[in-house]
Amino acid sequence: MKNRYSEGTRHFLFQRATAVINLLLGVFVFNFFVKGIGKSYIDVIEGLNNNFMWLIVTIFSLSMCYHMWIGFNHILDDYVDEVFMRFLLGKLNLVMVVIVALATSVSMFMISFLS
Repeated sequence: MKNRYSEGTRHFLFQRATAVINLLLGVFVFNFFVKGIGKSYIDVIEGLNNNFMWLIVTIFSLSMCYHMWIGFNHILDDYVDEVFMRFLLGKLNLVMVVIVALATSVSMFMISFLS
């Protein structure tokens, strides 16, 4: 039998793990884009074309999306009392997270393999 309360523990652990991943990778990604200020578009795309860099940006964006999904669902659980509205907003949250994750993943794929 599955314990329904273990989902909260799992979300707690995943949210903390993604926070650490976001912090570590975020410093690296932020540094890359700050160094790109003043550079041409071609130079930034060539920097993202590096196998290591596009992978870091993709992992960072996927981790951020998952972290955002968990966090917003917790906000909905805590502050939205109406069941249908919480369900609807949860589904909209999922759609938005999937769109952002797919857009960044496809963009990084196109930059790394098609440019």
